[in-house]
Amino acid sequence: DTLFPAGSDTGDTTAAPKIWQDMAGFKAVEEKYLADVKAAAATAPADLDALKAGFNTIGGDCGTCHQTYRIKKG
Repeated sequence: DTLFPAGSDTGDTTAAPKIWQDMAGFKAVEEKYLADVKAAAATAPADLDALKAGFNTIGGDCGTCHQTYRIKKG
């Protein structure tokens, strides 16, 4: 994978081993995030509420990935 190639799971990292154990799941979450970002960028929001909804969707994607595939430090 481009973001986390084999061997990048060592050293000082917050990337959880689950990335390499479940690369297909990680890529699915990444692809959903990228699709949601592209959709949000493709059209201007009609109003502030629509803008917030787009950010909430993208933020949810970030949270899903970080909760599953990141080690919390500190």
